[in-house]
Amino acid sequence: MARIHATRRKSTLALRQRKRWLLSQLNFFPDLLRASLVECFSRCGKSNCHCHQGGPKHGPFYFLTQCLAVGRINKFLLKTPVQQKACREGIAHYRQVQEQMEEVSQINAELLRRGEVLCDE
Repeated sequence: MARIHATRRKSTLALRQRKRWLLSQLNFFPDLLRASLVECFSRCGKSNCHCHQGGPKHGPFYFLTQCLAVGRINKFLLKTPVQQKACREGIAHYRQVQEQMEEVSQINAELLRRGEVLCDE
């Protein structure tokens, strides 16, 4: 869910200034990822293993998952801590850009509600 920004309480000038600032700060990181990092625990195939006797399951295992289209999911194991860290950072960078774009979108919607033009060129 997107965070709601208090756009109605601000003047049109303040909204335009905030929008200009946000657009100047918009930075597309080369490592951004639209994905999820999933932590899994599992049982192995050995029937006499502790994981089958009520003991703790094996793991954690970390998977990167992406929904590509309806019914199409990309999922693979991140084997090293370096991969896991890169995944966490890429997801955080994607969310940061997404939040900035959401605020610009809310400002644009408020400007339209006020009858203003979106681009002041």
